[in-house]
Amino acid sequence: MSMQPTDVRVYNETALGVNAPIYAYYAERIDARTGVFAGTCLDLGCGGGYLGLALARITDLDCIFLDQSPEMLACAEENIKAFGCAHRARTLRGQVQSIPLADGCVDLAISRGSLPFWEDLAAAFAEIRRVLRPGGHAYVGGGLGDPNTRAEMEEQRRKLYPEWRQKKRTPPQRDNRQYIEGLIKAGIDPFEVNRSDEGLWIFFQK
Repeated sequence: MSMQPTDVRVYNETALGVNAPIYAYYAERIDARTGVFAGTCLDLGCGGGYLGLALARITDLDCIFLDQSPEMLACAEENIKAFGCAHRARTLRGQVQSIPLADGCVDLAISRGSLPFWEDLAAAFAEIRRVLRPGGHAYVGGGLGDPNTRAEMEEQRRKLYPEWRQKKRTPPQRDNRQYIEGLIKAGIDPFEVNRSDEGLWIFFQK
């Protein structure tokens, strides 16, 4: 999906500003759950690289930022430099259903927000498993943090951008069963699919 420069700018300002606590929140949860503090992290459907960069701030992980949008990858490259992570991060254009990386080269695969747009869930999950090293972890899903933080951010957003309305694609509406079927079809076992007021998150380990 192509984005206009103004859309990218506003999206990026919001993600790095009022939405920054979302990424910090999930980075800490991923860190605590997986215990992966070093090695290679793959941020799938990375957008501007916000979740991967939040993890880079609290770990020694090297990061690969994967997205199919040239505009968002350019944005991610700017953010990587701004965060001082150019020495341990790079961007990569591609889709999660066909990740252009070798087998077993990733210690941690993450994604926030891109999961609903994955057209072939089984192919995507199989690709994630393929690029994970033995013992590697996947933590993918979406959400807006805990309810209190979410309410505070929504109020800040209304104050800062009273006239802005984010243009969104409508993703497929999927229930847990569809994600579970995709994971099983990909040959992944065991796995967890958790849906709560903190979002929908899927976890598995190779």
